[in-house]
Amino acid sequence: MSVLKADHISIQFGGLRAVNNFSLEMNEKELFAIIGPNGAGKTTVFNMLTGLYQPTEGAVYVNEKLMANCKPYQFTEAGLARTFQNIRLFGQATVLDNVKMAQTFRTNYSYYNMLTRTGKYYEEEKRITERSMELLEMFDLQDKRNYFASNLPYGEQRKLEIVRALATDPKVILLDEPAAGMNPNEIEDVISLIRRVREELGKAILIIEHHMKMVMSIAEYIKVLDFGETISEGVPEVVQNDPKVIEAYLGVHVNDSRG
Repeated sequence: MSVLKADHISIQFGGLRAVNNFSLEMNEKELFAIIGPNGAGKTTVFNMLTGLYQPTEGAVYVNEKLMANCKPYQFTEAGLARTFQNIRLFGQATVLDNVKMAQTFRTNYSYYNMLTRTGKYYEEEKRITERSMELLEMFDLQDKRNYFASNLPYGEQRKLEIVRALATDPKVILLDEPAAGMNPNEIEDVISLIRRVREELGKAILIIEHHMKMVMSIAEYIKVLDFGETISEGVPEVVQNDPKVIEAYLGVHVNDSRG
C-alpha cells in the first residue's frame, strides 16, 4: 500500500521556481532519503509533503488520500508525522508531557469528560501515559521523563522530537536532518534507532540528511535534488557514483583532469 505519494509537485515563489516536477512514491516500511547541496529544495519538498506549503502544481497523497488544500494537522490525522531541522519542542514542558501532547488529537474522551474527571478521562490518560513511556523507553529517555525538554542535551532533544512524532501513530515519518549537530557516537545511536522504528514499529521513513555515511548505510532508495530539480535517483550504490551527483556536491566534473 502506498503511504506517501508526490505526483509531479512543483512550487513557485514569485518568479522563483523552488522545486520543479518532484515525484516520489513510498510503500509501507520503506526507507528513502532525499539529499542535495544546501539550497537544493529539500526542506521545501518536506514542507509540501506535510501541508506547510501547497504545491503550485501536482498533488500529494497520504495513505492514498488526496491532500489538496489540507492543513498540516490534517496530514497528521491522515497518518504522516515529521521532525524539523530546527528543534521545535515545548521547552518548558516535561519530556513526558511533550510526548503526551502529541497524542491529544487521538484521545477518546470529550471536553466534558476532561472537566468532570470521569472514569473515561482517567482511562484514556492512563493509556496515553503508558504509550508515551513505551516510546521513551525505546529511545532510552524514560529516566528523564520529568526533565524540562529544554534541559536535555542536544542529542536527546533530537531523539525526543522523533519520539513525539511517533506518538501521533503515523504510517510514515519524515525526518529533517536527524543527525544534525551530533557527534559520531550519537549518529550511530540515531542510525540504530531509525532502523528499530522501521523494523519494530513498521513505519515508512523518509529522511533529509547531509551525513552521507548515514544515508548510504540505511536508505534503500535515494533522490538527489539540485536547484529544485531531481538530478539523480536510485539505490545508494548508483547514486554515489553518479557524475551529476559528484559535480553537484564537489563542483567538479568526474572527468576533470586537473589536479
